Amino acid sequence: MSDAAPVVWLEDGEARDDAVRALGEWAHTRGVRLEGLEERAPAKQPLDPTLADRAEKELDRARLAIGATDADAAERALARAESLLREHPELPQAAWLRAEVERTWSARWLRVEPRDEARARTAWENAAALDGGRTPGIGESSFPPRTTVKTTIVVAGAGSAPVSLWLDGAPLQPAESDARRAIYPIDVAPAEHHLLATSDGEVVFASWVAIAGAEPTATHITVATGGACSRGALGAVKRRDGRIDAPGVACSRWLAAVPGERRGSVLVARCEKDTCGPLLEWRTERLPAYAPAPSHGAHAPWPSWATWAIVGVGAATATSIALVATGVFEARAVEPRFVVGGARQE
Repeated sequence: MSDAAPVVWLEDGEARDDAVRALGEWAHTRGVRLEGLEERAPAKQPLDPTLADRAEKELDRARLAIGATDADAAERALARAESLLREHPELPQAAWLRAEVERTWSARWLRVEPRDEARARTAWENAAALDGGRTPGIGESSFPPRTTVKTTIVVAGAGSAPVSLWLDGAPLQPAESDARRAIYPIDVAPAEHHLLATSDGEVVFASWVAIAGAEPTATHITVATGGACSRGALGAVKRRDGRIDAPGVACSRWLAAVPGERRGSVLVARCEKDTCGPLLEWRTERLPAYAPAPSHGAHAPWPSWATWAIVGVGAATATSIALVATGVFEARAVEPRFVVGGARQE
């Protein structure tokens, strides 16, 4: 068996803490490293639909400030909107909102002093890289998009769990996929892009990733779906008629454990995928009942064995006093007594 194995606890009881210690002893004697069940990685933050509304309100403030030629107010509003989107890449519409922030930056650098055409061009190109570009609105000036580059995104850690990958809000399909990784080819303009991965409707990865120009290297990410040995995958495991029932489990090696009826005992079964061996009992060794409790310093509690020793001594002393009082231990003089029929010692 591998030196590492996830553990499925099937029943909770009063002896659970003792059973955990017993299982640890069992694993130590066999060189097995116990692991908890893998958990699905939650989204970085719970999805809050009001965040998108906040970003759009900041965009409206920035546009009004640009119309009023208030550079300071426009920049503050755009900075707040950009910061919010950077901190919350789990938003499905983050790429589109970020593109509008970049276009509003472009308008600010073209229409309000101090002006900077180079920065306006860069912001417009960033926006086009994120959403593919759109027709300029009233008062907007457009620039040609950047030339696209070909590269790949490599996703590892998914295991057997299905993963959907989204780049700038558009779904991607893998060109290659196996148990270790999936490779997604992409053709995008060099810029910062929005990458989102979901599994069973949950966000398992969300981030902004930079794609360089010229010859970009592959982008590697790792998602945590839990896979075959996750809590969800092993959640249907049950104990039936003294055996382990594990339908559909694909985890290569794992352990099923049940707290034993006796304190300090545990029932352990070795499992491979959906097949498990019998539940075998393991008990921890106990100290004899008369062993003294270890000392913990000057203020250690009075050990129970010492109390019983004193009680025993006291009981023996009391018995001795009683016997003395009755004269059992008194010395008697030996003297001759003459009676009819001869003399005898008494």
